[in-house]
Amino acid sequence: MVFNIQTQEKIASVCEVGVESYIKERNKEIISNRIDEGLMGASFVSALYVLYAGLNRINLKMVVAPFFAGGFYALMGRRQAKNDDSESRLAFEKVCSNMREDDESES
Repeated sequence: MVFNIQTQEKIASVCEVGVESYIKERNKEIISNRIDEGLMGASFVSALYVLYAGLNRINLKMVVAPFFAGGFYALMGRRQAKNDDSESRLAFEKVCSNMREDDESES
């Protein structure tokens, strides 16, 4: 594979750290994204409700409920991240083995 120098250095550093660290970092990214998406969606839905209902007739349950749904969405992201561990492991092994082969062929 032909990458630019910065990409090769980044891949090499990830391969040096190891698969467990890579998987942990991937899981952290997935969970963080799901939390961000859940909060953004909950904020948007709650804001729409407040605009539609008006400030006089706000039902607190209807404002808080989307945040519970967003939290559930984030929890499902954690579960998804755990389920994707084997795929991440295979991708890591494939890329790092290709890097090792390229290094050996250059030597």
